[in-house]
Amino acid sequence: MKRIILLLVFAINISAQSISAQDALTYMGGSHKNESEETIRKPVVYEFNAFSRDYELESITAEMAGDHIFGETIAKKVYLLESKYTSEVEIVPGNPQTRTVIRKPLIYETVKRIEKLLKKEVKKGTLTSESAANSFDKVLDVALNILASDTENFESAIEALDDTQSKLLLFTNQVKLNY
Repeated sequence: MKRIILLLVFAINISAQSISAQDALTYMGGSHKNESEETIRKPVVYEFNAFSRDYELESITAEMAGDHIFGETIAKKVYLLESKYTSEVEIVPGNPQTRTVIRKPLIYETVKRIEKLLKKEVKKGTLTSESAANSFDKVLDVALNILASDTENFESAIEALDDTQSKLLLFTNQVKLNY
């Protein structure tokens, strides 16, 4: 009886070792495959539904929008961004003091930082005014169209980036607006 039990334990041990050796081989082969897949991976593209804001821009006058270094259209879009993302709320009913409430503050602050970066680069001469205006126009289009969308993943991608230049690239290169 002891011999039979000893032989069964020995047979199970041998078969378990061969299975674990195959698992180890599969695991090693799979890790090399994952490393090559990571080097080939494309950046994530965020897709949002969008529509043209031309009808809203027509109702904004030049006096309302003011001047902007990148032109009249950008000035109107910045005005539209301000009106869509910010609102004034009374602190206490009856009190004339108000506070500004920002919808999606991370996106709003990122757009403002990108605007500041582009203005600074145009002033330095490292970027032409036309290319900065085109980039900022794309950023404004994205910001205006994603206001009502679910942007949780996009906002976490913004938070993961360190500098404003990479956030600009995220807005311009990794967002697709479906018109």
